[in-house]
Amino acid sequence: MQLMQSILQPIMDILYAILQFFHDNLSFSWGWSIVALTVIVRIVLLPLTYKQIKSMRAMQLLQPKIKELQEKYKGNRELLNQKLAEFYKENKFNPMGSCLPLILQMPVFFALFYMLRAQEFAGDNHWLWIGAFQNAPEWLHIADNITQFDLPLILLYVASQFLSSLMMSGKDPTQKMMMYIMPIGIGIITYIGRWPAGLLLYWFTSNIWTIAQQFVIMRIVKAPEPVAAVPEGKKGAIEARKSAPARKKTAAKTRAAKGGKS
Repeated sequence: MQLMQSILQPIMDILYAILQFFHDNLSFSWGWSIVALTVIVRIVLLPLTYKQIKSMRAMQLLQPKIKELQEKYKGNRELLNQKLAEFYKENKFNPMGSCLPLILQMPVFFALFYMLRAQEFAGDNHWLWIGAFQNAPEWLHIADNITQFDLPLILLYVASQFLSSLMMSGKDPTQKMMMYIMPIGIGIITYIGRWPAGLLLYWFTSNIWTIAQQFVIMRIVKAPEPVAAVPEGKKGAIEARKSAPARKKTAAKTRAAKGGKS
């Protein structure tokens, strides 16, 4: 743990400097400074988030063909990996594209965790109910400040994570199962570990951002054309791409004909 903290110390210093700026210069409380920090992180990640959503939508369209390949080559793992690699390349799909924003946030997340455990946040370190109800009943676990454990914020985080996962998941049964398991699992780990409220505040704000951007980006990013068949080498992929404009024209004529009849 000490080694991890030492590695993340430069990031911790940057994060604390940002929080100090909001707290000292803009008169934000420490809690609202974490909210502002989260917004900055998500704005920086917007280009990657855009690619992430495009990648996830492409994955949903390619999933039937991927399962087809998995069934066809299930007895030969090496050949299956080769065919999947060819399939991804021919359809210009990067399986890791949907993971990058989350991976890049992890150093920030852990740095914030260690900072909240080690750093003093003197003054107004409240956020909404946190720090406002110092005489709250013990069973409710309302924190006095953002460095302490807070039960209501855990419940808010789990609810926001569930809604965010619901919007991001496709029709795949495995994704749906993870949608139910992950928020509850992380909530239990957070409760047992008594994670600081400021960390959950960062995560909760990030989930709210994700939910909001889903409504926006999903209406901007056009769904790619479905893959007509499992490509057998470059020739199949080229033929599938050539036939895409014809399918678009046919679909457009069909919509126009329906509109004329009405």
